[in-house]
Amino acid sequence: MRALALAAALLCLSSVAAAHFQEFMARVVHVVPRGNSVQVYAQMPLALVLLPHDWQTGGKQPAPPFLRDADGRLWVDGPALRADPTQLRKRFATALSLDTGAGVLQGARVDTLTERDPFTYLPDVERYVGRGLALPADAPLELADAVVSVWLSFPRPAPGAPVALAGKRDEWPTLAEAAVNIVRVHRADASGGGHQSIGVLAVTLDPFDDAAVHAVSPDFVGFVRAGFEHVLAGLDHVLFILVLVLGATGPAHFARTSLAFTLGHSITLCAGALGGLSALAWFAPLVEMAIAASILYAGVRILVDRNQPMLAPTVFCVGLVHGFGFSFALEGLAPALSGSFIGLLVGFNLGIEAGQIALSLLAAPLLYLLRRYWFSPRIRCAQALVVPCIVVAAFWLLERSVLLFQALS
Repeated sequence: MRALALAAALLCLSSVAAAHFQEFMARVVHVVPRGNSVQVYAQMPLALVLLPHDWQTGGKQPAPPFLRDADGRLWVDGPALRADPTQLRKRFATALSLDTGAGVLQGARVDTLTERDPFTYLPDVERYVGRGLALPADAPLELADAVVSVWLSFPRPAPGAPVALAGKRDEWPTLAEAAVNIVRVHRADASGGGHQSIGVLAVTLDPFDDAAVHAVSPDFVGFVRAGFEHVLAGLDHVLFILVLVLGATGPAHFARTSLAFTLGHSITLCAGALGGLSALAWFAPLVEMAIAASILYAGVRILVDRNQPMLAPTVFCVGLVHGFGFSFALEGLAPALSGSFIGLLVGFNLGIEAGQIALSLLAAPLLYLLRRYWFSPRIRCAQALVVPCIVVAAFWLLERSVLLFQALS
C-alpha cells in the first residue's frame, strides 16, 4: 500500500496537469549544422505564424489572412491557404530567424494537435516535414488546434561564431510570452545540446563544429558509453544509488532493490524516449521535482528508522519516476543519430546499468570500512552519511517546485 501511495504522489499529478493544459503546444526546434548550411526544423502553434502582433481577442476586427471568424472563434481557411501558396511560404519562411542570413523554406506541414508528430527523433522529423507544402483538407480546423511544422535552411556561420536564434519579430505577444521553447542542437559528435525557456524565443547558441552531423553514426558501444556517462554526470541519480546502498540491510536486500529500480526505470525510459511528453511545459519540472522527492523520502526513511528500509515494490515505483529523467537525456541524444533507435535504447539502458553497478561497487567497500571503524556509538554511520543527501534533496525539491509552479503558471 505504501508503494502505491508513493507512486500516486510522484506520478498521478501528470494526469491533472494534462487535463488542464491539453491544448498547450510547445515550440520545438531542431538545429542541424550540415555542410555549408544550417537546417532548422521547428514545430509550433500555427497562431504564432498567422496572427498579427496587434490582434485582440473578442474584438470586431476582420479575420487575418488565411483565417476566418465563426461565432467569435478563428478557424483555418483551407481554400485560402491553397489559393495563395506564395504568400503562405513567405509567412512560414519568417517563422524563425538566425543571424547568419535569410532562411529559405524547404517544406512545411499543417496538422492538428492530436495528429502532429512528436518531433523528437530527427530522422522521423525529417521524413515527417518533407519538401513542399502539406496543407489540411477542407475539414473544419480551429486555429487553437492547428500546428505547423517547418523546415528552413540558413547559411552556416563562420567557424567559432555564436549563432542567435529568434522567433518571428511580430508574433502575437499573448501566445509568444506563454510559449515553451525547446531547442536542440545536433552536433557532429552526437553530444547534442540545447536550450529550454518560457516566453519569446531569443537564444544565443554556442559555435558549431566543422563536421557534418550525419557523417557520424555511433556504434552500440557508443550508446552504452553515453548511458554510463549520463549516470555518472547526473548527481540526483548518483545520490539515489548511494541512498540505496546506505539503506540496504545486506547484499540480498540491495540486490532486490537494485533489480526493482532497474525494472522500473527501464519501463519509463522506453515510454519517455518515444517522445512527446517533454514538449509539455510542466512534465520535465514535475519529473525532476519527483526525483528530488524520492531521494528525500529514501533518506528520511534511513534517518528515522534504518530497520524499516524501502522494500522492492516501493523502489520499483521510484524507478518509474527516474526512468523519465533518463529519457530526457536519451531524447537529447537520439535525434542526432540516424542508426537504429532500438539499438540506441538498449545500449543506453545497458550503459545506465553499468554506471549503477560501478557506483555500487565503489560505494559498498567504502561504506563497509566506515561502518567498521565508525567512532560514534550514539549515531549510526548510515544516518550520519545520509544527512547531506537529505539536505541536497530538500534544496532540489524546493528549487524544482518553483520551476514547476512557473511552468504551470
